[in-house]
Amino acid sequence: MGYQDPIAILPARFSAMWSSNEFGWGSGWRVFLITAVTLLLSLLVRFFVKLYYARKIFWNLQKQGMPMPPGHSTLFGHLLLVKSVMDSMPKGAHKNLSFAEITRRFSGESEILYLDLWPLGEPFLVVTSPMMAQQATQTNSSLAFERPVELLPWFRPIAGGPNLFDLPGKDWRPWRAVFNKGFSAEHLLSLVPNMVQETLVYRETLRRHARERNLFHLDPTTLRYTMDLIGRTVLNTRLQAQQGYNTLADCMINQIKWHMVNRETDPLNYFNPIRPMVQWWNGRQMDQYVGRELDQRYREFRADRSDTRTKAAIDLVLQAYVNDRSKATTEHLDTEFRAFAIRQIRLFVFAGHDSTSSTICYMFHLLSQRPDALSQLRAEHDSVFGTDLSVTPSLLAEQPHLLNALPYTNAVIKETMRLFPAATGIRRGAPGADLVDEQGNRYPTDHALVWIMHPAMQRSPKHWPRPDDFLPERWLVGPEHELYPSTKGAWRPFEYGPRNCIGQGLVMVEMRVVLVMIAREIDFVPAYDEWDRLHPKSGPRVYRGDRAYQIEQGAAHPADHYPCRVFISKAAMEQMEEKP
Repeated sequence: MGYQDPIAILPARFSAMWSSNEFGWGSGWRVFLITAVTLLLSLLVRFFVKLYYARKIFWNLQKQGMPMPPGHSTLFGHLLLVKSVMDSMPKGAHKNLSFAEITRRFSGESEILYLDLWPLGEPFLVVTSPMMAQQATQTNSSLAFERPVELLPWFRPIAGGPNLFDLPGKDWRPWRAVFNKGFSAEHLLSLVPNMVQETLVYRETLRRHARERNLFHLDPTTLRYTMDLIGRTVLNTRLQAQQGYNTLADCMINQIKWHMVNRETDPLNYFNPIRPMVQWWNGRQMDQYVGRELDQRYREFRADRSDTRTKAAIDLVLQAYVNDRSKATTEHLDTEFRAFAIRQIRLFVFAGHDSTSSTICYMFHLLSQRPDALSQLRAEHDSVFGTDLSVTPSLLAEQPHLLNALPYTNAVIKETMRLFPAATGIRRGAPGADLVDEQGNRYPTDHALVWIMHPAMQRSPKHWPRPDDFLPERWLVGPEHELYPSTKGAWRPFEYGPRNCIGQGLVMVEMRVVLVMIAREIDFVPAYDEWDRLHPKSGPRVYRGDRAYQIEQGAAHPADHYPCRVFISKAAMEQMEEKP
């Protein structure tokens, strides 16, 4: 018998063995394998069909001459480009920084760019034009009111389900009106005494670190502080997260740590079997905690309808419930409404502490880099509150309107948010809802998420003189000055339009309180050099000249959670020595 290629005869041999059951497998195994192969083939066919339609969108856009980066791949779209940019960034840098870098390199004068991230993400229309951002969030009603459904998986572990941030427009409108009552300017100033009380605890924590002269991480310390702040606003109660464990505070902080980061660019993030279990446990604990608070407050409402605690988020949602006469007489909260209320409170707890903490850290970081700006800030506080630091807390609590007499402080806050925005803006595209640039060119939004890229827009040299410099004075000069921010809508950390940040007034008040009570007393010194010596690693560690680049952990936070040392300022030390 002549030579036979063993590879060529394998299929026939396998078929004979299969038919004769030489493997020793029963018919059940054959059915299982046939089913598995059929399912796998079906999934592959489905994948490639979806791949074709995803890429077809961009082939059509290319034919229309729409702006997008070069090198669009049939198999990978723009994912290889994104990976190459991310590889050039410091490890762990927030994905927003990578996409901001892509827009700088490829969007040119159009200030708009299409990106194909399928299958890891939806098609993106990345916008860095203030004018087109205004259209997406304010003037085009087809875009301004609707959040993308793609946000639902991101917010589900945080809030537990649909909430004020991602509700459809028709469901969102009435609840936005309910919660607006808790964010009036008059009410926010009435919260200042509570803010002062929690800031005194934060100040004492910083004093202790100054006495111990130890290296510590400012971000987690500040997160617990802002958690206490939002606890007073949302629940009208003291969480005391700065002093120790609190179920709601610690489970929310832990939930954010386990949140999926950079999910659009890192497929490995999808495969963590522990994450769903941890998130389920944290969510269950938060639901039980908030549920008990709701039930207790509801009993108090039923016992005394004249209850004056009507501006905390928990009271506002209950007030809306009891105003419905068909429900107001029931002994227990409706199950569906109770679940809805819990989700809203969880959302407010997250949104009210996470990005606020990040901005506070960056304010102290930037002030540490510009001693002249810090001196000017301290001088403004001396002129308004006097030089005796010991009386500032009581004066602030008794006369909160003094916060409105701090223009330079306000400028420091705005400039910090310009350089380090905690988030971006996003809207769902719609058929016929085109964005139009200054030359009249139209950019279709159908099939795309409109992503307003704050880190790129707010550092664009087209809109900001010396865009990477920390210059609070740019917010205090007139139109004739070279630093004047002349482009309308280029500063948008809270976004604009009907679905802007409901808590922006609260944030600005909190920022002014913490600066007034801390900036004159504590000197902050970043300790990144020391930290890097203790934790060496390869690769770049600086982005746009700053070691405190942003990482993703809920909102955008400073890298390595901002290692630093703090010291009692000279003025505060002298006053302490003078007192017996």
